Amino acid sequence: MEKTNKLSYGLTVGALGVVFGDIGTSPLYALKVTLDNLSVTPFNILGVLSLIFWSLIIIISFKYLIIIFRADNDGEGGILALLALMKHKNTKQVAVFYMFAIFGAGLLLGDGMLTPAISVISAVEGISTLSDSFTPYILPTSALILVFLFMLQSKGTASIGYLFGPLIFIWFCTIAILGLAQIIKAPIVLQAINPYYAYALLHQTGYKGYLLLGGIFLVVTGGEALYADIGHFGKNPIRFNWFLLVLPCLVLNYFGQGANLLLHPEAITNPFYMIAPSWFYIPLILLATIATVIASQAVISATFSLTKQAVLLGLCPRIPVIQTSREHVGQIYVPQINFILFVGTLVLTFAFKTSDNMAHAYGIAVNTYMLMVDLMVAYAALSIWHWSRIKTGLIFGTFLSIDLAFLGSNSHKFLTGGWVPVTLALALATIMYTWKYGLEYLRCNYYMNKEDVSKIIKQLHYKSLNKLQDLTAVFITDVYDKSGGSFLHFLKLSRSVPEHVLIVNYVVNNIPYVHFSQRYEVTCLDDKVYNLTLHYGFMESISIPRALERASKKNILPFKLNIDRATYMVEIPNIMASKSKKSLTFFWQERLFAFLIRNYSANLNIEFYKLPYNRTMAIGTYYIM
Repeated sequence: MEKTNKLSYGLTVGALGVVFGDIGTSPLYALKVTLDNLSVTPFNILGVLSLIFWSLIIIISFKYLIIIFRADNDGEGGILALLALMKHKNTKQVAVFYMFAIFGAGLLLGDGMLTPAISVISAVEGISTLSDSFTPYILPTSALILVFLFMLQSKGTASIGYLFGPLIFIWFCTIAILGLAQIIKAPIVLQAINPYYAYALLHQTGYKGYLLLGGIFLVVTGGEALYADIGHFGKNPIRFNWFLLVLPCLVLNYFGQGANLLLHPEAITNPFYMIAPSWFYIPLILLATIATVIASQAVISATFSLTKQAVLLGLCPRIPVIQTSREHVGQIYVPQINFILFVGTLVLTFAFKTSDNMAHAYGIAVNTYMLMVDLMVAYAALSIWHWSRIKTGLIFGTFLSIDLAFLGSNSHKFLTGGWVPVTLALALATIMYTWKYGLEYLRCNYYMNKEDVSKIIKQLHYKSLNKLQDLTAVFITDVYDKSGGSFLHFLKLSRSVPEHVLIVNYVVNNIPYVHFSQRYEVTCLDDKVYNLTLHYGFMESISIPRALERASKKNILPFKLNIDRATYMVEIPNIMASKSKKSLTFFWQERLFAFLIRNYSANLNIEFYKLPYNRTMAIGTYYIM
């Protein structure tokens, strides 16, 4: 894809604002959490800083920006894009990685709740450095900021998006300068670049030092966003930002915090804010709050994008996805997901109350997600890139060992809050599994067993059917439905046939975008009766009226279609759960699938296809599982 090799000012600045907000705000809390149960001594500080430095180098610089970035699907990244790539390349073992992908998607949704909460709280906690009397106001202030943030989602971020890059640039420059000022006072911290200090700390502290890795991992959370966002900005702008700006600024700030702790151990109460002069506290608090809001916005937008991919790939019900910008395809709003994130974030905020408590839940979801991506990309290296087993084993064996070590150190967080994102991920994975296999059962046992539409066409010539002049009817059906879906029901109910009949279905290919020349597939079924199959990519928005309008203008359809007068027919399946075990694995799954179909078929299908309500008819059908 051309975008992956393009480096421009706009893409570079945009990537800086969206991609690096999460990892760029980790200095607010990462070092404090890591040293929380460790004495503040020069040996311990140098060891922790060494672990931080080499985690950034190995996990972000090498693993993600060099290796994982290779696993793009026509320029798109992320765990669902990776799953689609495997399906597109017809690799084996896709079923196993399908489970990884849906669980990983659920983990990222949980991360979409935790990141805004911990980021905003950690920024607002800076007001306690001004006076202890402000401490009671941290929680309500954080909650108000989060409420405002989620309320803005429906307006779209196009109007303020161009500010993200410059503001985050100011943030990185500020934290780098603050860190550098402290390093000058205690340059001994630069010795932490030597990996010996990391080894010595782990060797001397033993199991207690191993548990520190749970805090160290917080410095790389946000790394998963680099891979997920390569489709929006390209690989080179992300790499350029990281190596020339983000990595140096982060290292300077972490080392600056360490240098200040060497000189003032009491600064451990809030090592980030206390590297700044007291007169700069208020501007730094405001800047940190802005940076965390931007980081939160980036995570929320990424969650919307992930949901859109899941919907189009058939992994979850067709919930409405609203385009908030005509110019930017990635500017979308998913109301139901926004509400879930809003409620979940506020619940977590009031449940954990402080960033230290939040850290007990934060990290385990991202850690598990990274581990699953490692396994999927390792398999892609063997089956798609055709790497040797030795090369794959050496590279990905190292990555897996590191991620497993981090996961082991994070595992103790499960009982103290880590169960929240994991439980949420399991619930969402169950829904996606049930939806996907429920649809497959419906298609295999009902749609594909229906009477072929070619036999139905013969009824059109019966004299008993009335002719509806000047009416073009668009019947939207499943691509596997041989009967034409609602077309047959319309004939039986109305005993009439429209002047022009267009049976429309769509297929989502395992690639991000489908070129216009490959969008339309028209088949003539009979005189004035045609079947149209629309091909989409998993990053595109589906609008049947817009697709038909463009097809009519380009003379792809055999007749002129007046979009403003066309009538749309959609079939609304209603599922009756039985006690039979022939369909899904458990009876409760049948009931869950029936619930999902009942609540996500009628109005939501009309919204999903972007159909006009005043010219759309819904025809219900019943199926027993």
